[in-house]
Formats: sequence, C-alpha cells, structure tokens
Amino acid sequence: MKKTKIFGLFLIVAGAVLITSCSKKELDKINENKNNPADVQAKFILTDLMTSTAFSVVGGDISLYASVYIEHEVGVHGQLYNAETRTGEPVSATTYNNTWGSIYNNIKALKIVIAKTSAGGEEEGNDVTCGIAKVLLAYNLGVLTDYFGDVPFSESGLMNPDGSPAFMQPAMDKQSDLYPQIQTLLDEAIVLLAGSDMAGKGVGSQDLIYGGNKANWAKAAYGLKARYLMHTLKVSTDAEGDLTNILDYIDQSFEDASEEMSFSIYDGDVNVNPLFAYSYSRDGLGASTSLLTKFKDLNDPRGEQAFMDYDFVQLTLDEVMADAAPNGTPAQQQFVYPISMAEYAPTPPTLLLSYHELMFLKAEALIRLDRSEEAEPVLKDAVINAFGNLGRSLNSANDYWGIDADIDLSEDVATGYFNDEVLPRFTADPLKETMLQKYLAFYGASGEATEAYNDYRRLKALGEDDLIELANPLNTDRFPLRYTYGNSDVSANPNVSTAYGDGRYVYTENVWWAGGTR
Repeated sequence: MKKTKIFGLFLIVAGAVLITSCSKKELDKINENKNNPADVQAKFILTDLMTSTAFSVVGGDISLYASVYIEHEVGVHGQLYNAETRTGEPVSATTYNNTWGSIYNNIKALKIVIAKTSAGGEEEGNDVTCGIAKVLLAYNLGVLTDYFGDVPFSESGLMNPDGSPAFMQPAMDKQSDLYPQIQTLLDEAIVLLAGSDMAGKGVGSQDLIYGGNKANWAKAAYGLKARYLMHTLKVSTDAEGDLTNILDYIDQSFEDASEEMSFSIYDGDVNVNPLFAYSYSRDGLGASTSLLTKFKDLNDPRGEQAFMDYDFVQLTLDEVMADAAPNGTPAQQQFVYPISMAEYAPTPPTLLLSYHELMFLKAEALIRLDRSEEAEPVLKDAVINAFGNLGRSLNSANDYWGIDADIDLSEDVATGYFNDEVLPRFTADPLKETMLQKYLAFYGASGEATEAYNDYRRLKALGEDDLIELANPLNTDRFPLRYTYGNSDVSANPNVSTAYGDGRYVYTENVWWAGGTR
C-alpha cells in the first residue's frame, strides 16, 4: 500500500514538473487523437467509401429487403418476417434507417473528396481520384433516389469552413431533377478518368475495386449510364433514342466479366459477404416457393443445385419445394424452412455492376428496338455469365461448410439450358424470357436483388409486370413501391418528415421514373 501511495505521489510530482515545463503549443496537442486526423488524403477516404458502398449500401439492408419483396427469398423471422407479411416494417421510418444513414455519410465524404481534388482544393490535379469519387457519388445518389424518391441532396453533405454542416435541415430535391445530375456526374467522371493523378497521391492500391485501373472505372461509368437511362424508359420523351444510347454506352463498357464493378475482398475470415454475415447471425430467410416454382416450370438446373437444409445437406428441387416457405404467409420460425445455399457463402463478391447485367440490358434494348435476332446471342452470353456467378457462390458455401454438394453451373451446362429451354421460349416471347432470365440471374449473394427490385417496378409502371409473376397475395394492395425515409431525418428534418407522413405512401406512390410525382 505504501509503495502504491509513494508511486502515485511520484506520478503527481513528475506530472507537475512536466506540466510546468510544457509550452502552450505542446499543451494544445494533448487532446489530439492521432488515430482521427482532421485531414486525410482523398485516396484513403475513397477506400472507406468503396467498402461502405459495397457492404452497407449494395449488399446491406437495401438488397436484403428487396430480395423479400421480389421473392428471391421469404422473410421468416424478425424484421424480415414483418416485411414479408407487410406488418409494420414496410411503412416504418426505422426499417431502412441504417442504410439511409450510410448513404448520406457516403455522400458527405464523396463531396469532400471532390472538393479536395477539384480546382482550388488541396489536391487539385488528382483528376482520376476525382473521377472515381464522381462515379461513386452518382452510384450512391442513384440508389438513394431509386429507393426513396425525392430526397435531400443538393444541400446535403455541404460543410462550413469550421466543419459544421452548412444546412442542418436540407431541402428536398425532386427525383426528376436528380436523375439528370446522375448522368452529369458520370459524364464528368469519364472526362476526369482520361486524365491523371498527382505523383504519389493517386488512389493506387487504395482502390479496392479496380486497383487504380482508370480505364475500368470509365467503363463502369458508361455501364451505369446505361442502367440509369433504362430506369427512365417510362418517362422518356424519346424511347427509341434512349434505347439506342443505352446500346452505345454498353459498347463502351465491360468487355467481359473480368472488368465488372466487383467488390471482392471477402476472405471468409476477417471479411465476409454481407448476406452471409446476416444469415449466420440472424437467420431470417427461407427458400421462396415463388422462386422455386419458376425454376421448376423453366426446367432450370439452378433449382436442383442451389438449396439445402439446416443439416447442410443439398436438397433436390422437389425436396426443397415440399417444405419451402410460402410467400406472404410463412410461420415465423428459424432453422426449419430449407434455405438458399448462397446465404451461407462467405466469399462471393458484391457486384455493384456486373457484366451479365449489362448483357441483359443490351438484350432488352435490342428487343425493344425490334432487333430480337441480334439479342439472342447477347442473352446467351448473359445467361452463361449468370450461371457462373451463382456457381461461384454455391462453391463458396460448399467449400466453407464441407457440404459435399453436386454443383455444376459451367458454361456447358448453361449453354445446354439456353439451347434446350431458353431459346424456344425466347423465340415465342423475347422480352418475357429476357426479363425472366434477368430476374433469376439476380438471385444469390451478390447484392443484385437491389436492381431486380428496380426492374420489377419499372416493368410494373410500363404495364409489363406480368413478365415476372410474383406470388405474395398481399401484393394486390401492399406491394412496396419504394422505401420509407430514414428515421434520423424524419425526426430531425421537417422537410423529410412532411414527405414521410404516416409512411403508407409506399403502397400507393410510385417514384418519378415509374410514373409517380415524387
């Protein structure tokens, strides 16, 4: 005890000596957190933004709930059960608040990066870094307005010189005004990506998507231009011209799957696929009767390979259909219904924009331009690559858990399926088969349910929702046409609160590009 007191007294005295010998300048540094610097190079900020965009935006709650609404999965427990049965979750402001916050954090940081690397910024001349930031800003804005409609953007993420927000309650922007801004950001990015970065300050290995390959970023920008232009087909004043432009953009985008916009750092240990992270910790999904029926009716080999029970035994399609979760009316229970093997795949990448998505877009555009013969080989390419993508997920689960599953979604299998099953249906109804194959391609662990939900809504707006038939009986008057605003702004920003109301607008009001007003 005496030693303790003497030691403590020594510390006090020594501390007093140190304090009296410190200058004011040194004292000012005492509370500085060296792990939280006030200023960071743009390339380091982008690393975090790529991770957040892939994991929290594309692969997070946006895709998770979308997979339930478009019936790739059935919600069987907790919040996803409530979403499945349209109890509370679809109209609640808390449901998507985490993703809402993540997107706005991304927007704020991306605007900071763009300011840093633009004229007058500390890193003026880092054009490639600025171009990448503009692609990511367009992407985050696209997801934000696609899912939430009219949103604060122009006044969001703007900072005063002292670091405080310039607008505490930013105004709402119309989706009809935001969509041109998405295209402008991508156009500006393409120009910047043709430039260069400052020596030693380029993004380089901090780029977790393309490793600093500016040509691939430009190709991604062209691909995104095609995606977002196709979204607006319902409200287009020149559909033929827009479809032609979509084809032009795709021709300047990915040449094959090696160039797709993929976040592939998941190692199955420290970093895991976000769907795996959810399923492993919460188990709220069951195999969808609606999806299984499509696999059965189409004689699709994916249905025989993609499902298992909770003993991690692969099931045949008939076996999984016998016990699958009914859409809209499941029992709330865990570890009972069969499950998608892809749910338990720890390593498949999150696909922000895939090569097969672009091929499906190209096939659709050609068909709508009455060029179905040209669309046939494009659709075949899309199907082959979609099989390969799902196969990667199934093999990841198989290897990780030692399932001993029979998995073969090779090019030969996909080609046989296309020639024997897809082609005759394509000949009879090219658009229906193309959209149905695209819907099936987006099933899995890649986060592509995000875009499947957009596809279904735009087809519904065009009066073409019969191309993809959903089975939830609640869809007659309670299909969510959009997501609710996040509670963090519903409670703090009267502009958002007024737009939210009681949240039930999600069942009646389309977003602008689907024919709505907001």
